[in-house]
Amino acid sequence: MTESQKAALVEEFMPEAMRIALEMSDGSIPIEDLTQEAYVGLLMGLNMVAEAEDTFDALPLTQTVLDSIRTQITCAMEEQKALDKRDKQLIAQVELLSRSIDEMTKELGTKPTVDEIANYMGIQQKTVLEILKLSGEELPEGDFYKENRLWIDNPDAKKFTN
Repeated sequence: MTESQKAALVEEFMPEAMRIALEMSDGSIPIEDLTQEAYVGLLMGLNMVAEAEDTFDALPLTQTVLDSIRTQITCAMEEQKALDKRDKQLIAQVELLSRSIDEMTKELGTKPTVDEIANYMGIQQKTVLEILKLSGEELPEGDFYKENRLWIDNPDAKKFTN
């Protein structure tokens, strides 16, 4: 398949790709993004057909391209759902950590250390530090954390103060 043949097939299949994107849309991804995913699927389908021609294996053009478009859109939607789920879990973790810090601050009269927070929540210190870092919370400082530099992932990381 020549490049000019591919270009002609892209032009021929693009309206169908857009229709499939509209048909499959569930609102989780903007239609413009789904259209781009459909375009990627269209190109992948054409490439599969072209590669099959090179090895003298025949693939049905229309079915291969349409399946490839649907597969690409489905993958994008599944990836978006996984990202949404991860974001919701992260928000829940940050909210739980924030409430725990508030409760402990009231009980102790001062901000708790990472170790105290980890013990209170029943999770590892590393997990507390990761959540604090992601949430932008100011981390408590202590000799153990200074010595082990647990909060520094790279030379540009900010140093935390009381």
